[in-house]
Amino acid sequence: MTLLDVQDLEVHFRAGGLPLPGHAPRLVRAVNGVSFTLAPGEALGLVGESGCGKSTLGRAILRLGEITGGSIRFGGADVASGGRDGRLRRETAMIFQDPYGALNPRMAVGEAIAEVLRVHRKVPRDRVPARVAELLTLVGLRPEHAARRPAELSGGQCQRVGIARALAVEPKLIIADECVAALDVSIQAQIINLLIELKARMNLALIFIAHDLAVVRRLCDRVAVMYLGRIVEEGAAETVFAAPKHPYTQALVRAIPEIDPDRMLPVDLLAGEPPSPLDLPAGCAFHPRCPFALAECRAGAAPALRPVDGRFTACHLYPAIPAH
Repeated sequence: MTLLDVQDLEVHFRAGGLPLPGHAPRLVRAVNGVSFTLAPGEALGLVGESGCGKSTLGRAILRLGEITGGSIRFGGADVASGGRDGRLRRETAMIFQDPYGALNPRMAVGEAIAEVLRVHRKVPRDRVPARVAELLTLVGLRPEHAARRPAELSGGQCQRVGIARALAVEPKLIIADECVAALDVSIQAQIINLLIELKARMNLALIFIAHDLAVVRRLCDRVAVMYLGRIVEEGAAETVFAAPKHPYTQALVRAIPEIDPDRMLPVDLLAGEPPSPLDLPAGCAFHPRCPFALAECRAGAAPALRPVDGRFTACHLYPAIPAH
C-alpha cells in the first residue's frame, strides 16, 4: 500500500535581480525531477549537502510552497494541482529545525498545542486541556509544562513540544526538517528514540530530512541521497550504507564519524563545491567533482535512476542490474 506517491516533482525559483534585456529570467532548479513513494509506517531519510533541495522538497510535498511541475498523491488523492487541501491539513504535519523559532514566544506551549486541537476539532472543547496533558506526556514532558513559555524550556523540551503539536492532528505523515540539528548530541539521541517509539506505536510515516547520516541510519528504513535537486541513490538504509554505489553517496558514507580511535581518518573526502543551481552542468551534475567521471557523464541528459544491485542509482558507472 502506498501513502505518498511523488513523481517527477519540480520546484524552480526565479533568481533575484532583473534579467538582462533580451534574456529570460534565470531559474534556480531547487528540485529537479524527484520521484519516490512512501508506505504507511515507513521512514525515509532525505540526505545531502546543504542546498541540495531537501527542505524545499519537504515543504513542497506538504504544499507549504509552490511547485513547478510533477505530481503528488497522498492517500490516492492528487494534492499537487491545487493548494494545500483539507486532507493534507488533517493528516500531515511538519517538525521544524529551530525548536524556539517554531513556537510563539508569547504563547504558553500548552496553548500552542490546544490551538491545533481546536482548529482541527480533534476533541470536544472541554477535553482540550486533558488532551494537551496526554500529548505532553506522550513526548516525555510533564503536564505542568503546558503553562510555560518557550523561553522557559530547553531546546530539547521545545522540540518535544513541537512533536506534540505535530501529533495533535493525529497525522499519517510527518516531515521532520533537520529537527535535531540544533540540539546537543545527548538530546538528539533522546529525540531520535522518541521518534522511533512513536513511529512504531502510531504507524507513522516519516520523512526525515538531515545531513547527519549516522542519525538517518538509526532511524530510517530507506534513504534517498539528493544532489543538486535530484535523487542520485535510493534504497534500503542498510543496503545503501553498507555498500554505497554512487560516488557521491560513497563520499558521504566515508565522512560518517567513527568512534574507533584506531581507525584512520579518511583522506579522500569529497573535494570542491557543488555547481550553481543557476547553471547546472550538462550530463551528470556531479561529474565536476567525481573522480570516476566518464565521457558520457559530461554530456547529454542527467542519468536516470535505475536498479543497480538492490537499490536505485543514477550513475553511468554501473550496468542496470535487477533490484532484489
